[in-house]
Amino acid sequence: MVLMENENRMRCRRDFLRVYQHGSVRFGRYLVMHLLPVSESPTKVGISVSRKVGNAVIRNRIKRRLREIMRLNWQSIPEQHYLVVSAKVKSRDASYRELETDFNRLLKG
Repeated sequence: MVLMENENRMRCRRDFLRVYQHGSVRFGRYLVMHLLPVSESPTKVGISVSRKVGNAVIRNRIKRRLREIMRLNWQSIPEQHYLVVSAKVKSRDASYRELETDFNRLLKG
């Protein structure tokens, strides 16, 4: 399964809100991870980067890094879960390796 194809990407606001309201939360140094087990669909992932993090260039760089981290670590993401990864303000100064380490630490939870 290839990450970030249409069937793996969370796009609806309703799905994001469902994960925020009913999922479990894990806090890391640079990221916040929301996980919600679902039985009716395959794993879907979403990325959220607030304007507080920085301008569009910074936000897009963080999103590109997070997409690549998820693509490379797809086998570690639990099956039949909705996953939303949100970037904290600190993430603007984080390197790729620091984001990857934080992501993997949160997955192991």
